[in-house]
Amino acid sequence: MQHAGIYQQRINDFQQAIDKEKGLTSLLSWARLLSFLLIVAGVVFYFRQGWMGGWLLLSVVGVVFFAFFLKKHNRSQQKLALLKTLLELNQKELQQATEWKSTFEDGREFIDDQHDYSNDLDVFGPASIFQSINRTGTLSGKRQLADALRSPIQDVQTILATQEALKVLAPEIDFRQHLTANAMLAKEEGSDRRELALWLNMPFAFIHNKFMQIAAWLFPALALLMMAIYAYAGHYYLFIGMVILNWLLLGSIQGKIMEQYKLISHKERILEKFSLLLHLIRKGSFEQSALLKEQQGIAREADVALHQLSRIGSAFDQRLNLLVAVILNSLFLYDLHCILRLERWKSKHKTDVERWFGVIAQLEVWNSMATYAYNHPQYAYPKPQAAPMVLEAEALGHPLIPDNESVKNDGSIGRPASFLIITGSNMSGKSTFLRSIGSNLLLAMCGAPVCAQRFVFTPMRIMTSMRIKDSIASHTSYFQAELLRLQHIIQQLKAGGQVFILLDEILKGTNSEDKLSGSRSLIEHFLAYNCLGMIATHDLELGHLEDSYPEKIKNYCFESTIQGDHLFFDYRIRAGIARNKNATFLMKQMEII
Repeated sequence: MQHAGIYQQRINDFQQAIDKEKGLTSLLSWARLLSFLLIVAGVVFYFRQGWMGGWLLLSVVGVVFFAFFLKKHNRSQQKLALLKTLLELNQKELQQATEWKSTFEDGREFIDDQHDYSNDLDVFGPASIFQSINRTGTLSGKRQLADALRSPIQDVQTILATQEALKVLAPEIDFRQHLTANAMLAKEEGSDRRELALWLNMPFAFIHNKFMQIAAWLFPALALLMMAIYAYAGHYYLFIGMVILNWLLLGSIQGKIMEQYKLISHKERILEKFSLLLHLIRKGSFEQSALLKEQQGIAREADVALHQLSRIGSAFDQRLNLLVAVILNSLFLYDLHCILRLERWKSKHKTDVERWFGVIAQLEVWNSMATYAYNHPQYAYPKPQAAPMVLEAEALGHPLIPDNESVKNDGSIGRPASFLIITGSNMSGKSTFLRSIGSNLLLAMCGAPVCAQRFVFTPMRIMTSMRIKDSIASHTSYFQAELLRLQHIIQQLKAGGQVFILLDEILKGTNSEDKLSGSRSLIEHFLAYNCLGMIATHDLELGHLEDSYPEKIKNYCFESTIQGDHLFFDYRIRAGIARNKNATFLMKQMEII
């Protein structure tokens, strides 16, 4: 595959860049050490050579060089971390391209047996749709991708606009991978956004207090004046008194300062990374997509502001430095100035922060789906239509089955039949076909390309009943759990809206006669509502419903063939009711009977 070769080339390029950067980092470490030795030598010789000012100048030069090399070293370390993340990202992409095995996060925390379809369609968990698509790096982005898969788009124009955005993003591999890598390096934790939100919603304690605003400048000015008097006249008591007054003021407000500091402290890492992500988004070439340009507009205003907040937060964290805490607070009320800067920033940007972070999460979602499109160039972008309700597919496969193993089928529903009854023997492909239809419909409503040559659909609410589980904890039997799921589907149909229903071998918890009667009545009930649906079943008698409703119900089947001691499946859907059976044959083959 062409993109596998591209990922291998990028792996080679990033490995070379890492080796080069490691060399630079080592060189800068030695330069820092030499600068430190220069500082020490200047101080030592200053005292040994009779306090000659030239040696102190040597130490000052050493300090300048040390600060310069330290800054360069930190930048080199950051670049090295980014290169290593990009290397790891391409290694994962190559593995997925060549082995059809994803090692990205699988979203197992989003598994929900009660959701309308996510459990039945393998949306979350190992070897899931989420794991195949996911290229998010932040916790917010991961959650938003999960939301997109749990509640896909229902509006035709929004789906088309999303497709347009993905088509613009898909070829931008450098942008996409740098977005993912920097998002991963942000290392967002669950508490980060929560604490920032708490801080943003706290009442202002200082900027509306006139006394505090005046004291922030008057007291330091008086402290400097008293220090000058002390230096000139030797009267230290005025200076000491001013320092005490400064600390009394800080002591009186320390509780309110700490209340905010606990929420905003040590956030400069994530704020700096979020600022960088917004800067990347802002610089992207997205002229062909209205949705991307809209997000860029928001990113443009957020970039500088978040960088500013990061710097304020970093400066505030310096209060933990003993030198800063003692000297700068004693003279300049450092804590008060920091908290005033924070509150001024919050006053200006409070209502915008959530919208800014939303841009990053949304771009991560589109970035994930654009990467999915890039990795599957043979997939087609589907064609949504508002009415009439329809789903038509040509050469449809399951998106989680490797291409060289997937058997493609055509399928159509809604023109004119609104319900398909699919019969077939065990393991013949009925359930896989239903999941192929449901999974691709979900991808289509997310704006992503689908595993098909052609796919026309109407946005509909997907509802399934395929993998029902009993629950000892909630005292729910299998049959009761199945009835509750079917009841939920009927309630949604009664509420209106367009629904797509997938059922697999329903009512297994009752006798065959009751099961057939109940299944027949349920399908007839569905025909009264605004829905399309498919049911996979072993009940061949259910196929006679086509005779009663020839314009609304159609029969399709999957067949198996027994030749000698071998059982063959072609996994091809065909019109009509299945004729062949294989359960007894398989039990004999496995020496069960």
